[in-house]
Amino acid sequence: MPAEFSPARWERAYRAMIGRAFAKVPFYRDQWAEAGRALDEPVPTPSAALAGQTHRLCPFARPFDPSREPSPWIGDGRDLREALALAGTPPRAPVLEVRPAVLDRRSLGRGGPRYGVLLPPGAKVVDESRRRALNAAALRLARDAGQAILVGERAALDAFLPELDGVRVTAVERMTADRAVREKAVQEKGVREKGVRGKTVAHDPHLGYFAAAGEGCGELHLLWRRFHARLRGGVPAVTALRRTRPVLAGVIPDGAGGLTLGRCPGHGTPIFVTD
Repeated sequence: MPAEFSPARWERAYRAMIGRAFAKVPFYRDQWAEAGRALDEPVPTPSAALAGQTHRLCPFARPFDPSREPSPWIGDGRDLREALALAGTPPRAPVLEVRPAVLDRRSLGRGGPRYGVLLPPGAKVVDESRRRALNAAALRLARDAGQAILVGERAALDAFLPELDGVRVTAVERMTADRAVREKAVQEKGVREKGVRGKTVAHDPHLGYFAAAGEGCGELHLLWRRFHARLRGGVPAVTALRRTRPVLAGVIPDGAGGLTLGRCPGHGTPIFVTD
């Protein structure tokens, strides 16, 4: 999508994705069958209800085959890349993401920053020595560069910061959308009292990274180039515009209760706000 936000183009991209979902994907075709008629909009679906639906969310022509491909819930590195750019992180710094399992990814998309995974205690590894061995490569990436962007929940950030002593770290806290919106007041207080501001990205187990607190304004911006959102039953429902396996249309993110949609006064692009 173009760099400048256009509501009309954004809506056309959404309509095109919805048309493909209803035409090619079992999960959405079944919504027509259950309704007994053709629908104009997908039925809003809480993210938690997508668990175990991987096969039905992939197109008929390209079904998911777990024996030949990784889980589609790993997420697209370009979503994280755009979220970090919106949050105002250093563009050339390596990105270290805290995840529960190792991931064979070296960069966040073509030409993107270098990337490594950090496994927290309790990660899916055989033992503690193996976890530390796997983390060594990511930590070395940060030390060699002298800087790093560290992405994870607050407890994970606090746990790994001592291991990055001597490295210039930009910490980015991963949280649900509702918490990210409500954290804005806390962050603004931190700016007034300490002259610093945290970085925040919104994450959902199925949508992945779909929003980030904008640098400067602090509003929780939807990544509109990659996602669409509209209110359904008073709750934001999000559609991934560039993802085709799985197709995610009309998904209510974890933590969307109590949120509505607005327009950033400074940027003119979609944001999440409290209702």
